[in-house]
This record gives sequence, structure tokens and C-alpha cells, in this order.
Amino acid sequence: MSKVVVKICEEYDLETIKSKLTESFDLLGGLNNLIKPNQSVFLKVNCLGAFDVSKAITTNPIFLKAVIQLIKPITSNIIVGDNPATKEMVHCFKKNGMYKTVQEEQIPFFNPKNFAHIENSNYKYYSAFEVSKEMIEADVLINLPKLKTHALAYMTVAEKNFFGLIYGLSKGAWHVKASDPLQFGEMMNDLYGALLEARGGKTIINVCDGIIGLEGEGPSTAGSPINSKLILTSLDAISLDTVAVDAVGLDYDKLFITKIAGKRGYGESNIKNITILGDDYKKLNLKFIPPKDSMSIKALRLIKFKPIRNLLLEHPVIDNSLCIKCGECAKICPPKAMKIKPKEFPKLKKKQCIRCWCCAEVCPQNAISKSKRPLPGKILLKNRDK
Repeated sequence: MSKVVVKICEEYDLETIKSKLTESFDLLGGLNNLIKPNQSVFLKVNCLGAFDVSKAITTNPIFLKAVIQLIKPITSNIIVGDNPATKEMVHCFKKNGMYKTVQEEQIPFFNPKNFAHIENSNYKYYSAFEVSKEMIEADVLINLPKLKTHALAYMTVAEKNFFGLIYGLSKGAWHVKASDPLQFGEMMNDLYGALLEARGGKTIINVCDGIIGLEGEGPSTAGSPINSKLILTSLDAISLDTVAVDAVGLDYDKLFITKIAGKRGYGESNIKNITILGDDYKKLNLKFIPPKDSMSIKALRLIKFKPIRNLLLEHPVIDNSLCIKCGECAKICPPKAMKIKPKEFPKLKKKQCIRCWCCAEVCPQNAISKSKRPLPGKILLKNRDK
């Protein structure tokens, strides 16, 4: 059976985290068995953008430091990186504190523009992807996601963090290609399947930083930090995500990317078939606030086409009192539905909007929120979501 190790960790104390991680790795066979001497290790963090560490949007720098210090006695061949949505990687690392950690530990950054072509032989919609080469070629890939809700995906934990294989603004093109949520879910699994094929059985370790998570309208500034006290570790991203949604008291039926992954055989998505080791997360009695108006797969099938989404779904709303006219929302918007002119507030062309919520993800001011769901959507989607 697939294994997920749960550790309860009260705070970002370096030595405490190292102890908890060591216990977690030991329950999975020991870090010395997962990583061999002198192997190359890529640390794939969550660095969505240039956000302060207090916002709990990106992997905590102390968490990253703990992982690095545990690996160093085995191998010094370590590299770290991610593909932020709009800003240059080093700029984002400086803002969220990970740059200081990487410099102190003398770990190099990767080159995000060095690409590799990977393919999924059992794809649903998309067979090939251009991704950052060093993530694919490393002997060991360690995935360090945050524990967060997500306005589009319901939650973003281990599997969704691999969307960061794709370079920066190139992600927007994939939102346009896979513009309805279920198609996006299939695309994410086409990508994940391609990753598994490209790595050819080489080790992937998923270690989720959930000491402070993000609830509500995640995965960015619209979400609210919550002291969730969790570290989740597994060799299977799908199992980790399945346990994560249960641990935070959310609805597994709405975790559509993970459910698709389970059906396609990319991991274990039935919690009854997962061995959960370590601490009992039930005693934390967590109950994350879910993203507003999130939907099950049954409801998502109804909004496959954009005209129907325009009729039934909420849309981004800009709060001019918070907006600083930086233009990040217009820059990231995949279908170019968000427009901005110099010294003016951005404006949305609602009929062009695909409801990917990328604009809200990159907004540094939490100035973009969801409108109320239109009455037809409230009526038609209510029963389908049961």
C-alpha cells in the first residue's frame, strides 16, 4: 500500500522541523536509502510569486533550510528552483526569504530557460510539454509544496505544484488550451504522467509544508494563513493530496485533479488504500474554509463551454481602493480578458474571461475577488453539487 507520513509541527523552528522530517523519512525507509551519495537532487519549491513569507503563499525558507541541511551529509549536489507566474525567480526568492536560505547554504539556482521535451504516451488531451530540464534530469526530485486551497483547483498541494515545471508566462497558454476546469484537470494529469514517464522510475519525494497553510480564496493574497501544524511526506503525490484534503476537513469529491489522477492510475486516490503513518491529524480538528462556490466533478461537467460559464459562474471583480495599477493581472491573463491602460485601473471583458483566476493569484494587493454567483448558476449548480 502507498504510504503517507503525517507529522504535527507547532512552529517554524529549524531543529524541530529537521527532527520531524527525519522521523518522516525513516518511516519511508530512511533518507540514506532514498538518496544515494553524490546523486543530484532538485528541490522544487512553491514560489508562486514575490510574496512575503508571512502570507503563507510560498514554501517557508526555514522549511527549505531544514530539508537542505538533512540532504547535505549525503550529497552536496543540490539545486533549487521554481517557475514563478510572472516575476523573475531570484526576485521572488528575495521577497519570500528563500534567497537568503539558498545563499547561506551555498546552493545554486537552476536555469529555468533550459528546457526539455517530455511526452505522455497515455495522454487524454495533450501528449507533449516543454519543461525545465534540470527538474527532469535530477537523480532525485524533491517536491516542496505548500498546503493551500485554490480558487480553480480546490486545493494545491503535491501534484498541482508540478505545474511549476512549466516556465513562467508559458503557463498562461495552458490555461487557454485547457480553459474549462475538468480539461485543466486532465491537462495537469497529462503533465504529471509525462513527468513520471520522463523520470523513468527515478525517486520523487513529496514533502508538504503545512505548518502554516492557506485557507479560503487561495492560492495567493486572497487566502488567509492558518496554523495547520502539518508536515506531510510521501513518495506518491496523489496519496499525499488525498490525505491532505481529509486532514484539513475539506470535501474530497471536489478535489477533481486528484480524482482524475487516481482513475488514470498515477497514484492512490482512495484513502482506504493508503497507509497513514506518524501522528494522528484528526486530533487537530482542522476545518479549512474552502474556496467560494467550489464545485464537484458532477457540477464541473455542466460548465465545459465558455458561454455556459459566462452565464452561470462568478467573475473577477477589482477593488479600486486596493489596486495599485501595477498591471500584473493584465500581464498574466491567458485570454487577455483583463486590460489596463497607463495610470488607469484594469478592466475585465467578462465574455472573454475563462475563470482561471490567474489574475487573483498574481495580484500583490488582494484587490481581485470573486463576484456573487449569478442566479441561474445558483439554481442549476446547486443540485449537481450534491
